[in-house]
Amino acid sequence: MAFKVVLIRLASFALLVSVAACGVPAATSTSAPTAAIPPMSTATVPAATTQPMDTPGPVGTPVYEPDQAALERFAYEGWLTYVNSAYGFRLRYPPQWVAAEVTDPNDTMFQHRVTLTDPADPAVALHIAFRAADEAVRITPSGMGSGELVARGSLVFLGEEIQRQALVDQGKDMAVIYAASGEIARDDLVFWMGLSYAGSPLTDPGLSAEVEMMADAVVTSVALSP
Repeated sequence: MAFKVVLIRLASFALLVSVAACGVPAATSTSAPTAAIPPMSTATVPAATTQPMDTPGPVGTPVYEPDQAALERFAYEGWLTYVNSAYGFRLRYPPQWVAAEVTDPNDTMFQHRVTLTDPADPAVALHIAFRAADEAVRITPSGMGSGELVARGSLVFLGEEIQRQALVDQGKDMAVIYAASGEIARDDLVFWMGLSYAGSPLTDPGLSAEVEMMADAVVTSVALSP
């Protein structure tokens, strides 16, 4: 069931965290062609699944929900690989996107977040925050923008299914939150992930189905390093 959320805009992510990391080993990352990790069995591209909205907004507005089977078959052909050797995980991202770590020691997310953006669409950002299970570091945001949180399917993250929610305002997806805004624990790591759109629901288009599909493919690609 949808419920009302009236909080601070997710796009200002850097202001949403309040506890700084201490004594964390410096993260290292590389971008390499996708051949660094063998592609999956088929090059089928995940297709956007749409259906009429049942939340406030224009009647019949199509919305995106992930196709888990297509995501699992996705080959990531031509995609790049981000590697975080300090925390022992990697992920794939589209070749036109840019992966940027927080490198400012004064930032509370220093060494604890990578943000993926498309220079052609700077309003969109996929944030992946992380910490070790025994680190006392806050990686979840303290709030998000106004709108209705609406369940939008699920996908598999590191071997387990997680729920997916869209923040809908004026009938437009303004954000996607994975795992109901909470932390996701896997082995000795803890993650938080969210896709944001820095625009106005009154004048801007919001997240497209294509962008949401690519973000879901990135999230699905996360793997722990051997």
